[in-house]
Amino acid sequence: MTEDFFVIVSFFDWRNHMKFLHAADLHLDTPFSGLSALPAPLQQRLIAAPAAALTKLVDLALAEHVDFVLLVGDLFDQASQSVQAQAQLLTQLERLNTAQIPVVLSFGNHDFQPDTASWPFPANVHAFGAQVETVTLTTAQQEKVAISGFSYDQRWVTTPMIDHYPLKNPTADYHIGMLHGQVGVVGDHYAPFSVSALLSKHYDYWALGHIHQRQALNEQPPVVYPGNIQGRHAGETGAKGCLIVTSDDQRRLTPTFHALTAITWRTWTPDLTGELNRADLLTALTSGMTTQGETGLQLISITLPATLQLTTAAELAWTQGALLAQLQANVDSQHVWPVAIQMASAPDATPLFGLDAAAWEAAGQQVVTSEKIAALADHLITTEFLNTALLEDMSPEAWRAQIMRLLADQYHLTTEGAATDAD
Repeated sequence: MTEDFFVIVSFFDWRNHMKFLHAADLHLDTPFSGLSALPAPLQQRLIAAPAAALTKLVDLALAEHVDFVLLVGDLFDQASQSVQAQAQLLTQLERLNTAQIPVVLSFGNHDFQPDTASWPFPANVHAFGAQVETVTLTTAQQEKVAISGFSYDQRWVTTPMIDHYPLKNPTADYHIGMLHGQVGVVGDHYAPFSVSALLSKHYDYWALGHIHQRQALNEQPPVVYPGNIQGRHAGETGAKGCLIVTSDDQRRLTPTFHALTAITWRTWTPDLTGELNRADLLTALTSGMTTQGETGLQLISITLPATLQLTTAAELAWTQGALLAQLQANVDSQHVWPVAIQMASAPDATPLFGLDAAAWEAAGQQVVTSEKIAALADHLITTEFLNTALLEDMSPEAWRAQIMRLLADQYHLTTEGAATDAD
């Protein structure tokens, strides 16, 4: 289905090329569970961060005078949203409406919607339904852009929706695909696709969503995940934001990343060696934390290197949490906050169960066979809570392969410790 959606009219437009904004995974209403250790002011800043990033996104779209905005799924963190989160989104969409900037959006697996027509979106917004459809718009340069996509109407979409996307519209100057999903096979939970299947449609750009790590699956034409606009936990490190995509004289499209976050999760391994007592370790960490060069608030997970040795008092302060508490008291909490301190694990040469490495390896080769690992991996995949929690950003095939790899490589570490720990 093709629909004429929006025509941009401007008599003073000075650009010669098309420009649009691509974002995904806003996750408004993210609960940010497990942050009880944060001071209340920092908790409030983090809870407000996704909405703040959305405001910055719209600020950027207005400043860049983009022709349109694409929002590719998981606008909210769950299918039922708070009134506040809905108001946050609608307010920002209205700002774009006032500026006559069209928005094409879809819902994803987190915020799946059985009926997108019931949303009171401004006139500039087109929300895709559960079936693949195509809308068209005309830019200020009178270029015709076709955009194809769909929304999730249930949490899991296990069929390859790419099969329903049309080939490139020959009458359009550009054809863009929007798809919230991931590489996979039939039966995977998140609209599985292959890159070759996307490229077979001959589109000029694929605006992807769902994977929170920014990455390009193909350079030309671009097949791109912008990542989410705000890191949600310590595992989502680094700058988060959106892409501004511009065309050139050959009508090639090039995405450029723009950071939106005022709060960033980071990991840090200080360059420390030798033996340090509690006071010297605290001084070194405090000094290093204050010289981290990023702007905004950084939430930092610290990993002490394996090359570092701690005195008995220092190790006790670390294991009991006193070291972290002291460090938190020493830093400027407006700009940096240590959330955890852990020690990098060193290789353990201690014989396990009193056996040398060769004997343990021989036993492992008999007991931990590839067939048994594969059977265990398949069993884990069928576990409901693992399906929900662990397959969020990877296909079952990738998760199964990861289980097999980890078990095959690490089974000998499961009994780490002295012989007295054998039970």
